[in-house]
Amino acid sequence: MEELSCDNIIEINHIKKLISHEKKLLKIFDDIIVIANIKLNKEKTCASLPIEENTEPLLSDHSSDDED
Repeated sequence: MEELSCDNIIEINHIKKLISHEKKLLKIFDDIIVIANIKLNKEKTCASLPIEENTEPLLSDHSSDDED
């Protein structure tokens, strides 16, 4: 995937200026930009999460510590 940069935005605006007299073509181009943004921004779902081992801390009751 290409990173977003100012060059991309300038290029898109330049294309829009070039086709601005063709309203239908400009509408199609805008729709393509919207669809591309949706696809690029959609988060990928994780198939499975790693399972973490459940470890509980050792707890001490203070009365048993004194009996040693």
